[in-house]
Amino acid sequence: MASNRRKSGKKTAKSKSKSKKKKGGLFGRLVKWMIVLTLIGAILAGGAVAGIFYYYGSDLPQLLKREDYKPLQLSRVYASGGELIGEFVADNGRRTVVSMEELPDYVRYSFMAAEDADFMTHEGIDYLGMVRAFYYAIRYDIPVKGTSTITQQVVKNLMLTHDRKVKRKIKEIILARELDRNLTKSDILFLYLNTIYLGHGNYGVEEAARYYYGKPARDLTLAEAAALAGITQSPERLSPKKYPERNLKRREYVLGQLWRKGFIEEAQYRETMEMPIKTVPYAESNPYLHQFPYFVAHTRELLVEKYGEEKVYSGGLQIHTTLDVNKQMAAKLAVRDGLRTYDERRGYYSRIRRIKDAEFAAFNKKQAAKIAKSGLNLGKYYESVVTSVDADKEHLNVQLGDYAARIKLEPRGRIITPDLKKKDSPDQKLDALFKRGDVLQVVPLATEPAEDGILPVVFRDGPQASIVSIDPVTRDVVALVGGYDYEKNQYNRATQARRQTGSTFKPFVYGAGLETKRITPATIYLDSPAVFKMPGGKSWSPKNADLKWRGPVRVREGLGASRNVIAVRVLTDVGLDAATEFSKKLGIKSPIVQNFTMVMGSSELTNLEITNAYATIASGGMYAEPRFITHVESANGETDSFETRFTRVLAPEVAYLLTDLMTAVTMGYVDSHGTRRGGTASGLARAFGRPFAGKTGTTNDAKDAWFIGFTPQYVTGAWVGMDDNYTLGRGEYGARVAGPIWGDFMKVAHEGLETKEFEPPASGIVTATIDPATGKLSRQNGVEEVFLTGTAPTTYAPVEASGKADEFLMGQFDTPDAPPSAAEDEE
Repeated sequence: MASNRRKSGKKTAKSKSKSKKKKGGLFGRLVKWMIVLTLIGAILAGGAVAGIFYYYGSDLPQLLKREDYKPLQLSRVYASGGELIGEFVADNGRRTVVSMEELPDYVRYSFMAAEDADFMTHEGIDYLGMVRAFYYAIRYDIPVKGTSTITQQVVKNLMLTHDRKVKRKIKEIILARELDRNLTKSDILFLYLNTIYLGHGNYGVEEAARYYYGKPARDLTLAEAAALAGITQSPERLSPKKYPERNLKRREYVLGQLWRKGFIEEAQYRETMEMPIKTVPYAESNPYLHQFPYFVAHTRELLVEKYGEEKVYSGGLQIHTTLDVNKQMAAKLAVRDGLRTYDERRGYYSRIRRIKDAEFAAFNKKQAAKIAKSGLNLGKYYESVVTSVDADKEHLNVQLGDYAARIKLEPRGRIITPDLKKKDSPDQKLDALFKRGDVLQVVPLATEPAEDGILPVVFRDGPQASIVSIDPVTRDVVALVGGYDYEKNQYNRATQARRQTGSTFKPFVYGAGLETKRITPATIYLDSPAVFKMPGGKSWSPKNADLKWRGPVRVREGLGASRNVIAVRVLTDVGLDAATEFSKKLGIKSPIVQNFTMVMGSSELTNLEITNAYATIASGGMYAEPRFITHVESANGETDSFETRFTRVLAPEVAYLLTDLMTAVTMGYVDSHGTRRGGTASGLARAFGRPFAGKTGTTNDAKDAWFIGFTPQYVTGAWVGMDDNYTLGRGEYGARVAGPIWGDFMKVAHEGLETKEFEPPASGIVTATIDPATGKLSRQNGVEEVFLTGTAPTTYAPVEASGKADEFLMGQFDTPDAPPSAAEDEE
């Protein structure tokens, strides 16, 4: 029994041992298989991942190189003093590339702290962040989003699309690794900081710094840099301009990251945390931007012609111009003030009369009958009557025949008129300017009322004006204005409008006479009624503005008083060919009318063109094209200089003598009777208070009013007229309409400048004392006159002839033939 028990016990122990072995072996094998399967799974997964990456990596874009980065960049336009006056921007092109060397360390660190604190140490990829992004994308079936390194953002912004598909994300990972291997960290950060969108249409840190703080990125403070870096997450939602409280929280996060990562010291961190969020309005940091659109627009045309539109709008050009902001502002104010003075005098943008309530019915019935004949004409003006004025809503309601109408207040500055010469002068209240019963001239903007039953109308347009000012020595255009309101009408009347010039053309004809020595300032012509025969048997008889005749007068008086018959007689002696050639030498490129109306200003020229021709005279006979641009800097630092090339076209003595002759217009002259008289611009001379030469001009029916005048320092031309060629009105001569604009500008332009006389050349000019009645040498009561050498009179006037010019000279003149005038001057 015992033996059996022992046997039985042994068997039991053995079987237990075998059981344990079976269990142990099975577990081991299971573990081994699990390891094998895991390895196989890992290999398969790795292979699958590798396959996926190989598949998506087969059509990757070419890897970006540092030198390949040529983004759209805006171009900037600067005045001569460095003030920003214009920007040319392509779509998505508000970017200015800045080098890493220009940026303070804390600017670079701020963006790393906000977006990728480990940027300097990783290999372009945040693996943990990417795993997390893929996990959430697969589990929740959402677009791939999550942590992207700076390198990945560069890849996304410059090499791939912005969608959030898995395919694009895989490509981003592959390219980020490759980019990190092929570029330096500095290059990658350069691409990032110049590419990232930072709100309000601005790309890159440079434009963002200018937009939010009015300064280049190199001048950002730590607080400003951290605030900018903080908005990268959501630029519009975190904008410091729109949402300063949100931006403050993000800035705190960035500053905290900077401190924790060791980029800044604790004291600097705590000090900056206490600073408020403060931005600078873009207009405040650039007060002259968009203020001078006519000048900038003409500059743009010149640049596009030279470089092409793409380079101008997206080439990152730095364009330096000749504009002087103080003079340009003076020109702008002079034009506006001059036009508003005219408006008040002639009733534009204001009532022309007032009627009583009892007269409303009859007035409206009359206007309705006029409209019924041909319907509302969008290009025609009508009389309407004010029915009510709402000053708070700025509604000026009128009745136009059977139509209830409302006047659109544009151009606003000519209707609600603040004092332009006083900074921040408030607009006038509408009910202080207009009352019920005021009769106004309006133009309809539509032929049918709007949905509210109100017909939109505007005031009848008043005249426009232009002004150009040139430095005759350099030919730099220091100021140019092409109209009252660029926003309403971009037509540049200084460079694009060709208008008849009236008597401002006369100096060219007189100059041709001086140069050919057919006339001198003392040559006598007869100011008397004259009939000039025309081909076909017709006749033409020019008149003077005062409808009077002075008899025999010298050339100096003829130009100073703008006597029309005298000018025609001079042209007949000089000849059309000589006068045309002389004008072209001065710089006139437009077609010149080839008949005797030329001297009356029938040719159509731009203000810039004729003012530059006057600059040729003022510079002593040197011609050059007017210059608007001094130099252009390209985005890569190259400079293209715009040099002024001068050509002598007049002898210095001829230019000086013509200049001196034109001072008769401004400074006055002695007439044939020995009496001192003022020229057509003598009023300007009194107001201006320093020597200058020039010429007034008024065309037929006062459709154009001009004054072009110059000192040794500046040549300025002012023009006023209607865009539709309508008359300015009786008595609206050049001296009265354009003269004040010229004078207001020139007084400011010469502030602080010494008073200069016109200096005669070293040779070629002689003086002589002449008899004012005969132009011969005087033995008594003579006046001093200047002549080209060899042209001074050599005989003396008889004593008995002095002061008796009418008797002495009448009958000595013949009346030549000439065709009719197309622009008979009224001055």
